Amino acid sequence: MIKIVHFSDLHFGSGERYGSINPETGLNRRFEDFIAALDKPINFAIDNKVDLAIFTGDTYKHATPEPIYQREFAKRIKKLSANKIPTILLVGNHDVLYRIDGSDALDIYSTLQIENVTVFNKIELKNIETKNGTIQVISLPHITKSRLLAKEEYRNLSTKEQDQLMIEKIKEALKGSLEKLDPELPAILLGHATIETAQFGSEQDLSIGKVFSYPLSFFQSTQLEYVGFGHIHRHQILQEKNPLILYAGSLERVDFGEENEDKGFIYLEIDKGKLKHEFISTNPRKFITISSDLTESQNPQADLEAEIKNKKQSGAVIRLKYKINEEEVGYIDQEKIKSILSDSFALVIQSEIIRKDRTYRIAELDASLISQPLSALEKYLFDYTEEERENLLKKAKELMTYNP
Repeated sequence: MIKIVHFSDLHFGSGERYGSINPETGLNRRFEDFIAALDKPINFAIDNKVDLAIFTGDTYKHATPEPIYQREFAKRIKKLSANKIPTILLVGNHDVLYRIDGSDALDIYSTLQIENVTVFNKIELKNIETKNGTIQVISLPHITKSRLLAKEEYRNLSTKEQDQLMIEKIKEALKGSLEKLDPELPAILLGHATIETAQFGSEQDLSIGKVFSYPLSFFQSTQLEYVGFGHIHRHQILQEKNPLILYAGSLERVDFGEENEDKGFIYLEIDKGKLKHEFISTNPRKFITISSDLTESQNPQADLEAEIKNKKQSGAVIRLKYKINEEEVGYIDQEKIKSILSDSFALVIQSEIIRKDRTYRIAELDASLISQPLSALEKYLFDYTEEERENLLKKAKELMTYNP
């Protein structure tokens, strides 16, 4: 039996707008959340003496990360290496520099040849030796069209034709790897991509570059025990068995788009023909939206406070959204609201002010003024102050005489 930890989509550097600087460490507190999230699968792997650790891509927010992000990630990979746990690093779309040379943010681990660390940056089949036997690994990292477009014969194809050509080439490469599998050894496929039947999360907003979508059928080979993917942040199982196909999901919430998603990693026990798996939560930072419609309220402040006290949680990132009529805005005591939510990790307040529609019927605005737009505008602005009226008329004249 081979014991495996599979984690994905770390995204060091993301979500820091919800964090402040910790004066003791000099680090953004949200970055500290992400570090703590990464420590969960790393420590689990070491404490449980697993045979293999797998990371399926998107190490940083982008492929040119700040040194602090590189340092903290490298510390954890070194820890796995020091404990003699074979570790697989798969290149994701956020790890790729979009150049013909195909360089990526994980190149350093290949260059330095870190003991027990294998980087997959192309489609290939490799045997990984663990203390409990050999496991066959087929890799499908993030694929770019850069190298394809370097060939003159493909440049004049339409984008749709280029995409289709890439999909066909990838399909043939995967087929070739599957044909080489030893039926006596367990086999897994690791990918960083979009499967057509998967449900998206916030990674759509984080996405960098073109990410191909693959049919689920590409991966439904009974020669495989497990197909583990990164890229989509929502943990989800796409096929229960023969093989098990899933997304591990990300380790920590990035924003409110992931408010209702748990975050964690996968623990696997694989024997030839047998598989057990478990999703283990990292207990990510809570994101909570508190919404209140105060437009019919007789006491907006009291009603808003009651809603906040009912839903708030200490240490959570709170988004307070309330809707209120224009004439009642002054009844809301913002400072008191902030005081009630002072134990939040971070606070975002979004108010929607409902203004009464102003519809005036001005007798003077008739057809005779169509040829005199400034005169028409001046009459329309009858309830503005003299200063406002002058400013608006000045801007209108500038627009009318503008000649780019």
